[in-house]
Amino acid sequence: MAFYEFEGKVPKIGQGTFVHPEAVVIGEVEIGDNCYIGATAVLRADTGKIKICDGTNVQDGAIIHADPDTMAFIGRNNLIGHGAMLHGPLVMGEDCMVGISSTILMGCEIGDGCIIAAGSVVKNNTKLAPKRMVAGVPASEVREVSDNTVMFTKIGVKVYQELATRSLQGMKKVDL
Repeated sequence: MAFYEFEGKVPKIGQGTFVHPEAVVIGEVEIGDNCYIGATAVLRADTGKIKICDGTNVQDGAIIHADPDTMAFIGRNNLIGHGAMLHGPLVMGEDCMVGISSTILMGCEIGDGCIIAAGSVVKNNTKLAPKRMVAGVPASEVREVSDNTVMFTKIGVKVYQELATRSLQGMKKVDL
């Protein structure tokens, strides 16, 4: 796996967490328990810190980075979609969904249960109250997120938590 120490800072990986062998994890990264980090995801904490809390998944091709002396904090049970880009400083609550190819720029605060629609760009220093859906370039609020929609996010998160367990047990590189 591509884990790298950077200037004495070593990634920490929680129990039951699967990090794909083709993901890259650099420096002061802390990943909680029961997380899934997909192929080609890059978690680069060479200047700042990254903390990903329990149960969150970072799907294939997603990138998370933090500016010097800042943190990208990703709360529990979030779904970070394929190809998303998150740039800290950032604080994200829990039960959020970041859609495929979305970008969240520096200084944002994302409340619990928020949804960032696919392809959206959340501008610097955006503050989202809990359970808000945003979409567009630049992203703007579309509507409040219903409890039913939060439930669907939780179902998606559960799928990736189960995939982490299955991957730890059953994924093997083969030479063809």
